[in-house]
Amino acid sequence: MGHMSDTPHDPRLLPQIARFMSGDLPPAHQAMGIRPDLWLKEAEKGRVLFRWPNDGSRDIGNGRVFGGWIAGLSDNVVSMCMATALEDGEGFTTQDLQVKIFRPVMGDLIEIEAWVKNRSRSTGYVEAEWRLPNGKVAVKVIAWKAIRPREAFERKD
Repeated sequence: MGHMSDTPHDPRLLPQIARFMSGDLPPAHQAMGIRPDLWLKEAEKGRVLFRWPNDGSRDIGNGRVFGGWIAGLSDNVVSMCMATALEDGEGFTTQDLQVKIFRPVMGDLIEIEAWVKNRSRSTGYVEAEWRLPNGKVAVKVIAWKAIRPREAFERKD
């Protein structure tokens, strides 16, 4: 997807992600402490930028962030990115999530940027990068999203 300069960079202005930006977060986000309402700094169609203030509370040891936390937050980042590229009435779910950790995630402010690289009628392909304070890429994320009518995701009892 190309850069769309006429879309807002303020995440609060995108209706697709308004619920998350209001702080009305699902139980999984609450339990894991994932806060897109605080960390998502820029959003436009097909692109998001998070700035995660790493305070050490997700470390596994020696100042290194736990890989499971990296995967959990990565799924949120690529999902928020996919949400910016949906049309009215569409929903999605993660089909495949790959997290490649090149170097330990360390440092006090981690930048995570994601882009929708391809979007078809039924599938979205999203990539993301985690950058350390020194600018080096620490993590690469690849995700496939299944796009369906929103009602396909409603609970059927």
